[in-house]
Amino acid sequence: MKLGIISDVHGNLEALEAVAGFLRQKGVVRFVCCGDIVGYGPDPNRCIEMIRGMGCVCVAGNHDHAVTGKTSLEGFNSAANRAVLWTRPLLTESNRLYLESLPFVVEEGPFLIVHSSPSAPGAWEYVLTAREAARQMAHFAGGVCVAGHSHQPFAVERPPEGRVRVVRDGNFDIRPAAKYFINAGSVGQPRDGDPRACCLLYDDRTQRMAYFRVPYDVAAVQAKIRAAGLPDTLAARLGAGC
Repeated sequence: MKLGIISDVHGNLEALEAVAGFLRQKGVVRFVCCGDIVGYGPDPNRCIEMIRGMGCVCVAGNHDHAVTGKTSLEGFNSAANRAVLWTRPLLTESNRLYLESLPFVVEEGPFLIVHSSPSAPGAWEYVLTAREAARQMAHFAGGVCVAGHSHQPFAVERPPEGRVRVVRDGNFDIRPAAKYFINAGSVGQPRDGDPRACCLLYDDRTQRMAYFRVPYDVAAVQAKIRAAGLPDTLAARLGAGC
């Protein structure tokens, strides 16, 4: 089976549609989302409805909880704060209840799925370095944890025969005796300098994990953000991937 792993859609319908279509063309039959379906972007309801329609296994992100009032806006920057307050009254009751019901962690096959970290999934901490990823490996029993939150795609491996290392190849084997902390990047608001949507594909037959970047109509989303009266910085950053 081929599994599509996505994260941080952030209300960006065009990016989500592009990624879902791309992964289906690659033979993906099941999807997992590492949270933050909403926040920042102009299409929160349609993104939630698409995720639900895909039968996507999903965990809660901090923006998902913020728009339902389950997480404080303390610590959110001004643009994120405005986007949350803009999103709240737009959500349908069904979609609000869906976001409220999302768990902090789920197990999907060989993977632990979480938005931020397995050590404190509701604290919304960022795991940004190989050293931090190595510390997180003590907090999951299986071989692989996949997260989002930072919008920074990276993979860290702890092989049985050596030190923790950053995996430099975007297409790599999941070795049975090793442990991994993998960040899926962001579908809807990449922050690594590449504006294309980011996603992962795992093939359980070959035990191969691969990152992909998928182009989408950035200008269309930028126009929607501006038309909605959301902060212009949210539109501008999509074009720069930062």
